Amino acid sequence: MLRIRCRQSRPVSPPVVQLKHLRNLIEEEHFTMPEMVQELICQPGGLSQVPSRFVQPVEERPQLTGSLEHAQAGIPIIDMKGVAAADAQRREHVVAEIARACEQWGFFQVINHGVAPSLMEGFRDVACEFFSLSQQEKEEYAVEPGMCVGYGRFYEASDGVANWADNLILFSYGDEHKLANPCMPAKPERFREIVDKYGRSVFELFILLMELVSVGMGLEPDAIAKQANINRGTGGAAIRTDLNLYPPCPQPDLVLGSAPHADRSILTVLQQNQVSGLEVFKDGNWVRVPPIKNAFVINLGDQMQIMTNGTYQSVLHRAVTNHAVERYSFANFLVPADETCIQPIGELLSASSPPLYRAVSFGEYTGGNSYLFKPLEGKRRIDAFLVSA
Repeated sequence: MLRIRCRQSRPVSPPVVQLKHLRNLIEEEHFTMPEMVQELICQPGGLSQVPSRFVQPVEERPQLTGSLEHAQAGIPIIDMKGVAAADAQRREHVVAEIARACEQWGFFQVINHGVAPSLMEGFRDVACEFFSLSQQEKEEYAVEPGMCVGYGRFYEASDGVANWADNLILFSYGDEHKLANPCMPAKPERFREIVDKYGRSVFELFILLMELVSVGMGLEPDAIAKQANINRGTGGAAIRTDLNLYPPCPQPDLVLGSAPHADRSILTVLQQNQVSGLEVFKDGNWVRVPPIKNAFVINLGDQMQIMTNGTYQSVLHRAVTNHAVERYSFANFLVPADETCIQPIGELLSASSPPLYRAVSFGEYTGGNSYLFKPLEGKRRIDAFLVSA
């Protein structure tokens, strides 16, 4: 068994589509709160035309009908009922389903996952209520220069093209991180209480998912969690939660709610409302992920790709908009402590399967808080950590 120090066959990157650049909006010398999309569409007389700063280059514009046609390709839907109980046969079946989904898609949906439907609904309600506050009330929690949490429009392309979305970013799990949440809203009532309960419940789902992914790779159940130094009751690990609002758009074929990107997390657990818009890049096509009530969408992040030595891929995805109704998504990113060394798991390496990635601390990988904003220099961030890079 080959082991490496804190630095795997080269994974195949998705063709054609490249990640958009992200510009650091909050490191400008004179930072001002950008005009929010909600404000734009609420102007007297409404909005009939998209402002130019939101218009995507022709080659990046969504083909909305095409993505719907490919929806039948089938994002896997996995029923996790009974997997946490002492039912070895049931657990083995779910492990196999997750392993297949990770290998073929990097994305899947889970139902009966252990997070109470009432808690999911409660979280969704307070999130929607936050975005329903007056603009003045929301701006009490505006992102501040140098911070990666708060209310604002966080993502904008290096060429100045903005996403058609408003965001509230906070930490829902991890005591050290939550203490650094100066922008945790006190409104609406019970927001903080529900976010805390939600974060703790989603963390337990993350632990279970890491166990199932580990076993599916022939590893010990705690292999991935140990590699990422994630344990119950210990400091370091956190869940960063992005609350995203995609208002109705008068010209949805010109904009993106979220430009193509891959997550830098270990795993991502996402809750949607019942409005579709999430798309996954698969075999040269954008495939729509249909909303399922009380389901979570799960996807692998860059740290998982490194730890599995490229066996499992962190997949490009994006969000599209529509002209009729607002869409919400709530993305939970499991992230290790900045000092955690991420590298391929030793048991997956051999003389014939050498490490593809060098070891890297999570802080180096993300560049600190600014990883939400800094340019990606025209290629995927993960490629910079290939041994051959």
